[in-house]
Amino acid sequence: MTTPVASTARWVAGVDGCRAGWVVVLRDRHVGTRLARVVSDFRAVLALPEAPAVIAVDVPIGLLAVATAGGRTCEVLARQLLGKRASSVFSAPARPALAAFRAGGAYQVVSSANRCGIASAPGISQQTFGILPKIAEVDGAVVAATQNVVLEVHPELCFAEANGGRPMTHSKKEPAGRTERAALLGRLGFVAPLQLLGAKLPTGTKADDLLDGCIACWTAERAAAGSAIVIPRLPPADARGLRMELWR
Repeated sequence: MTTPVASTARWVAGVDGCRAGWVVVLRDRHVGTRLARVVSDFRAVLALPEAPAVIAVDVPIGLLAVATAGGRTCEVLARQLLGKRASSVFSAPARPALAAFRAGGAYQVVSSANRCGIASAPGISQQTFGILPKIAEVDGAVVAATQNVVLEVHPELCFAEANGGRPMTHSKKEPAGRTERAALLGRLGFVAPLQLLGAKLPTGTKADDLLDGCIACWTAERAAAGSAIVIPRLPPADARGLRMELWR
């Protein structure tokens, strides 16, 4: 069974991709201070001056060699747990699709590469293609030896865990959904979460980016304390030795 490395280090971080780069939400575990900033690339996340003990990021880590319907086991399990929010979990690309993207392939080429020559295998969605730059950044920065620091999360799975196992009622794209999530974060100690980056969000960031970063930070703190939960219980590793798992 995979277990996080419990740590007494002061800082933990939750990270979510945005058009401007990455939204980072940090918490000082000793005094409870929370702060947020936007950085341009994922290597800057790894070089944060706070040196977080755990960095929980909403991006796939560990990719299948051959695409399968439903994606990785962790994604299949996450959809089962999320019920009506299951559609928020998309299947990560297979490693050949990432290789095709890195080689400059357009959407159709990358989607074909995802099928690995198997006619019945799935391609990729436009949404998945759109975040391939983020996936490539993280894949290029994370190795198996650092995966106990950099953990993959899915915000909706984390929100459900924080909400007593109940998925959020509304989509985060709706005002009611953002209000619902901000209220839950307030109960978790994130006072005025939408103000962490200032009264006006920086260009290239959205409210849901910040909310997702906050709940990822909450999960990072649970991981640092040794109380976070991983699915599947015995995560498989990909060809690079990266575990394919989701934390909550």
